[in-house]
Amino acid sequence: MNIDKISLLNIVGKIISFIVVVFSAIYFKWETKDLLWSLWISSLTIGSLILISGFAGSFLRDEPFLSAISKKKEIPLKNTNIGSALSIFFLIPTFFILGFSKPTLIFFLFAILSVSVAVIKTKNRELISPLFSRFLNFLINFPAAIFMMGFFAVHFGGFHFVHSIFLNGFFPLLTEQPFGKSIEGTFIMFFKFIEISFKSYFIFILFSLISSFDKIKDSFKGKNANFMGEPYKNVVKMHIMIFVIAFIGFADLNRYILYAALVLYFFPFEIFGKGEKNIDN
Repeated sequence: MNIDKISLLNIVGKIISFIVVVFSAIYFKWETKDLLWSLWISSLTIGSLILISGFAGSFLRDEPFLSAISKKKEIPLKNTNIGSALSIFFLIPTFFILGFSKPTLIFFLFAILSVSVAVIKTKNRELISPLFSRFLNFLINFPAAIFMMGFFAVHFGGFHFVHSIFLNGFFPLLTEQPFGKSIEGTFIMFFKFIEISFKSYFIFILFSLISSFDKIKDSFKGKNANFMGEPYKNVVKMHIMIFVIAFIGFADLNRYILYAALVLYFFPFEIFGKGEKNIDN
């Protein structure tokens, strides 16, 4: 294994996180409900952080918005201002969603600012210092990144909202149900799920965060070209594990089989794959 290519600290962190989570589950005698809700809140938290770090990184790097994808596909976008083009493009869905409103007007003004700054930067590229160029890049990318973050907040959060409704129906975290509630009432219920899960499964979230730190860091630095798709991999993984763990729980099998399912979900098996690849190199 090439230690230069695989961080020893990262490996140790993943293994320690795995051990702590499993032994915490055993020590606190977590049942099916606890394992399912801990997976749910962990997926929501880590996925959100990966998305936020990816978009925040695009703010701060002196390169075009979504440049990580252009690098993966070898598209030369270094001298373009795709962020300003996306800002104008996103005016259309913003208008259809929000109509003539103050948020739409604010987004419009930021989009105009984005285009104006992009023109100024393009014409004076050689005269602009690296530090000031980063600031201009922030202004150019801000509207598009905010729109994308809002979109994924609704889309990614919506997946977890639906999951939480089903989970609460079979493994209640709250005695109340969303049926018959207003939209505001269902949102309040969703945030209650988040609040209770954070308090009850903080250890799981913390060590899941440690285990996923490299993914968050790579998203921020632009090394993960698929940072917008990465969180959804965990959603699929979580969805499968919900069915597996729920089946084990309903079948009233031994509690330790539940922990075995947790091992399959949480243990960083990718470590071995990376190690083998580096040995071959």
